[in-house]
Order: sequence, then C-alpha cells, then structure tokens
Amino acid sequence: MSTAKKTHENNDFETTIREYLKQAREKLDKELLGTREAIRLIAGDKTKEFIRTMDKGLDKKERDFLSALIIASMYQSFCYGYGIGKIEGTTNNKVFL
Repeated sequence: MSTAKKTHENNDFETTIREYLKQAREKLDKELLGTREAIRLIAGDKTKEFIRTMDKGLDKKERDFLSALIIASMYQSFCYGYGIGKIEGTTNNKVFL
C-alpha cells in the first residue's frame, strides 16, 4: 500500500472517530442521563475505595478532584467505545488501536 493512500485512510479514520466521539459526548450530555449518574456514583465509590486502600485521608477538594478525574476518564472510555463500536458496525471490521 502506498504511503499516500495509507495517510489518506488514516486521515479518514481520524475524521470519522472524531465525529463519533463528538456524537457520543452529545449523547452522554443530553440523552444518557442515567449513564452519567451511574458514572458519577461509580466515581464516588472508587474515590472511597482509593482512600481505604491507600489508608490516606483526603480533604473535600482532593476527593472532588479525584472523582472528577475518574469521571473524565470514564466519559472518555465511553466515548471511545461508542466511536469504535460505530466504526466496527459500519465497516464490519474489528478496530485495533
């Protein structure tokens, strides 16, 4: 495969995945309120688990920061999973990143 064709395919993939990531974020923000709430609850549980495991107390600001970090990571994972699922459904091929 030529370098130009491979670059073009990579650009198409990147453009497509960015669009699907945007769609996933919009769905998460507007339609999937239950999923957002579940993520928030899981983040709270994971923060408490971290405190117990590390045997370290965190003040409210630190707990909120850790929860926000977990939430952002889970949102990102959801969006990538959504995007990859859409690409696999459209192309009928597995996506390996």
